Amino acid sequence: MTVKLLVFCSLVLLFLAILLKNKRRKVSGIQVDNGQQFETFLCELFKRAGYNARSTKFSHDFGADLLIESGGKLIVLQAKYYNRPIDTDAVEESVVAGTVYGTGYVGVITNNEIPEKVKEFAKQFEAKTFVKRIYFIDGRALEKLKRREKII
Repeated sequence: MTVKLLVFCSLVLLFLAILLKNKRRKVSGIQVDNGQQFETFLCELFKRAGYNARSTKFSHDFGADLLIESGGKLIVLQAKYYNRPIDTDAVEESVVAGTVYGTGYVGVITNNEIPEKVKEFAKQFEAKTFVKRIYFIDGRALEKLKRREKII
């Protein structure tokens, strides 16, 4: 009975250890646990790729998570660390952030994918508002950034 209990407890502990390990999602080869760590990770990636980049505060940031200077323009990025594709809300948040920071260059950066319907929605903003360009940076583009390639 004692041996069976010991084996059972060992298996339970092993199972829990595997669950905890898998809870952490890999993003471009780096493990992060939450959106704040994702934003910090992104800021460092942009800096290593030669961009002038800085993070905003983690709350009450009006939708701005990263401020990137590239080609003489300020680009405000909304970071979304999701286990699903982003939706149009992310575009709206980035546009609000662009208004707050006084720039027409905004974007969404995610570890996931960006659906076509979201890109089409963004084109409407570009055509009908002050927004000059909405950038989309997905998991594949993050791989390029990790290799220090320019992406915006």
